[in-house]
Amino acid sequence: MPIISINMAEAMIDPFWDPQLSGLPHWQIAPGEAHGLQVAQNWCWVAFEWARRPPAGPALSMTRRYALELTGYDTLLVSVMAPPGTVLRMTAETDAGTRAYQSSPAGTLKVEHALALDGATRLESLTLELDAAADGVAAGWFNWVGVQQRDLLARYQAQWDRFDAAWEPYLQPEDFTPSFTPSHGLLIDAQELDAFRERHAAFVRAQGRSPFIEAGEVARRQTPERMVRDFVNFWWDTRYCRERDHGNMLLGDGAPGLGVRAAIAGLLQRDAALLRLAARYAMALAMCGHWDDGMICALPGSNFEHRCFVQSLVVQEVTLILDLAGECFTGLGREYLERRIAEEGLGAITFNTWKHEYIFHCNQLAWFSPGRMLGLLLLERRWPRVKPYTELAYAELVESLGYAILPDGGYVEGPTYFTCVGRSGGFPLYLYARARGLSFAAVLPEPMRRTADFAAAIASTDDANDVIAICDAGNRLDAETLAVMASLLPDSPWVSIYHKAVARLGGMPNTLFAAQLAPNIPAEAPAAPAFVFLPEMGIMATTRTLDAETVKLFIMGNKANAGHTHEDKGSFVLEFAGETFALDPGTCDYSNPLAGLLQQCERHNMLLPTGIPERPHPDHPLPYDVKPHGAGDATTFSAAIDATPGWARYYRRWERRWDSPTPATLTIHDRWELAAGDAVESCWQTQLPVSVDGHTVTISGQRGQAVLTAPADCRIRLDTLPLLEGQQTRIVFRTEKTIGEMTLQVQLRVSAKE
Repeated sequence: MPIISINMAEAMIDPFWDPQLSGLPHWQIAPGEAHGLQVAQNWCWVAFEWARRPPAGPALSMTRRYALELTGYDTLLVSVMAPPGTVLRMTAETDAGTRAYQSSPAGTLKVEHALALDGATRLESLTLELDAAADGVAAGWFNWVGVQQRDLLARYQAQWDRFDAAWEPYLQPEDFTPSFTPSHGLLIDAQELDAFRERHAAFVRAQGRSPFIEAGEVARRQTPERMVRDFVNFWWDTRYCRERDHGNMLLGDGAPGLGVRAAIAGLLQRDAALLRLAARYAMALAMCGHWDDGMICALPGSNFEHRCFVQSLVVQEVTLILDLAGECFTGLGREYLERRIAEEGLGAITFNTWKHEYIFHCNQLAWFSPGRMLGLLLLERRWPRVKPYTELAYAELVESLGYAILPDGGYVEGPTYFTCVGRSGGFPLYLYARARGLSFAAVLPEPMRRTADFAAAIASTDDANDVIAICDAGNRLDAETLAVMASLLPDSPWVSIYHKAVARLGGMPNTLFAAQLAPNIPAEAPAAPAFVFLPEMGIMATTRTLDAETVKLFIMGNKANAGHTHEDKGSFVLEFAGETFALDPGTCDYSNPLAGLLQQCERHNMLLPTGIPERPHPDHPLPYDVKPHGAGDATTFSAAIDATPGWARYYRRWERRWDSPTPATLTIHDRWELAAGDAVESCWQTQLPVSVDGHTVTISGQRGQAVLTAPADCRIRLDTLPLLEGQQTRIVFRTEKTIGEMTLQVQLRVSAKE
């Protein structure tokens, strides 16, 4: 296939991100089975992984032969997200001889490595090699191979640097005096704004600070016109943008974005400059070439699209700015933004909704709904024929939430993606209710009311965390998700999670939507249930008390084919005395290969086979129901799980049991029979201090200790594993048996108070 031009200065040779156009089948990959090398086409890149550093030579070496004319280009580019510390070598055979390049050790972001062609006009072959930096599992991906003409690139980039703060004729002049009144009242009307100004002023008098004013000042420190480019970054995510766009966060780092934050701060303070700044953010977004992640979504001849994440965010941002700071625009400015919303934004959202049935059955339809609903509600006020599409958007969101929430109220994608129920689902439903003159409760679908047990299971008793970070999750939730759920279910554990999160924020929710719901949330939360089991989702938890300190044990199961889950069925989390003693690492920024490593069984509290060339792991996603069964009350708890399904290559049997007759005592009993390997290692993950004395391991927290006693035939070691921030310690109990049993005794102790 000939090279594919993407702009006047650059072209693609090998679009690894597009499975239909990727040249991976034409690459010759050197054997690497001995060190567990795997290279595979992913949906958006070519992924690689190795289980250990080879004794000699590169961990990955791959070559492709070409016969490509490169006249007009002076640089060969390879975009790669390499494991930290690894070194990339590029060797190109050309009509003018060999051209070679060696990188510096890789950091934590993807890099476009540049190899000067030095007059060569024909590419005959290219070899890519990666040297492992350290022993152990490592992973990364190749994004693409391309070419560039550096002088033309400068001209191409210059076209985006033509805008200034005046935005004539799209914005009112800088001396314009607004009335500081929302134009449409989509989120808040003039009367509600006056009431919120009073609440906000009282909070500032009491606390001496305001999250809204602080957010506005962050927006004020940026110059939106300097961030106009051909594409719009997906927040901090660097997977899909070009390296030159890293850090170009015109949308900010979350929703609402920088422009909306400026608008809210401007309205609260009656600050004309901030309100106009919000309008400038909207115009900067409007002038970006594509409301999309990057050139991978606009390659000529390619069907690849990363769904409408960015389009949805931009429509949400621009629509709210048109409402909150609408008086700062001229007629031309408003009409141009409305056209972009309809064509570039809602057009892409509609295409995704028509094409992809699966988005109704996971988090994505809800994810796209805030932008979809806002854009339609705005445009139906201008163009009445839009209104039936608004009704369709509401109906489809309700339908999708009915699929996503299980009959037991569980949500298979974990607590962070539950924001697609709480915030992404709740926010557009709230806007729809306002527009139709209905109560918020009247438009909320029944499945959202079933989630009290899910909240009880995932609520964290760790002082620093809102939730237990199972699946692709972090340990904190946004105020909007929690405000929706706590106002909907005022007698549920959502209330305690909400108050914990808001206390961390200083006592006031940090978004306008959450703040409007806050008066509906009770001040007191109900006590956590001692035992909870979600039979559809397959998770179980017990919450008990030991000498006035809380003990929580969470057990991870699986609903067949659940998404955004990890290789962790049969794992557990133990919280005690306000800290996490046995952790689930959750996830991190998807832009870093560590996010993939954190999904692996080696990062969880699992029993793992060893002595196998490749990295042993269960099927992922797991196509089987693997669910615990058990019982508990305020004193006792017991549970068991058959974790064998999905491990057919490695286990003939793996069964695990937990017995806790009192909150202070716990035994974890494993029975196994290996199908491959020569030993097993029981892993316990923690970030707390650990000490080893013979066959006893002590994990020490601020207010408590966990003492782990292993069988006499176990060997114990401590592994240090990196995280994006800090590290986790893996305590390994190794037993060299292919068939056997192991019992780990755990004693919890409350530290003596000084």
